[in-house]
Amino acid sequence: MKKKPTYKLPVSICAIVLAAGAVVLAVLMETRQMAPPRKYEVDMSGEVIGIDNGPKTPVLTEEETKEEEKKEEKKPEKPVPAAPEEEEQAAAEEPVIVPDVPEGQTDPAPVVRTPAPEIKKPVIDKVDN
Repeated sequence: MKKKPTYKLPVSICAIVLAAGAVVLAVLMETRQMAPPRKYEVDMSGEVIGIDNGPKTPVLTEEETKEEEKKEEKKPEKPVPAAPEEEEQAAAEEPVIVPDVPEGQTDPAPVVRTPAPEIKKPVIDKVDN
C-alpha cells in the first residue's frame, strides 16, 4: 500500500523563505535613502501632467537656523487693530440667506409625481406532507 504524501518539508521551506524575505525587506526599507521630492506632477498611470510649482521648504543647516531665529527675535511685534476682529465677529453672527432657486432660473425644477405601486398581500399556501 502506498503511503500518503506529507507536505511538511515543502511547507516548512516556503515558511522559512517567506519569513527570511520579510526580515530582509524590513531591513532594506529601514536603511534606504528617501528619494528627493518630485519636481513634476504625475497621474496614477505614471504620465507627467505638469511641473510642480508648489511651496518649497528650504533645508537649513544648524548655523542658518540660528540666524533665522535671531532675525525672528529682532522683528518688533506690531499691534493689530481690534476693529477688523469686531467686524469678523459681527459678520459671523449674521445668518446667511441662501435662495431656493439659483440665479438666472425663474421657476424651481418641476416636480414629477408618480403613482404609488400596488402592493398585494402575500398568500401562504399550506403544504401537505
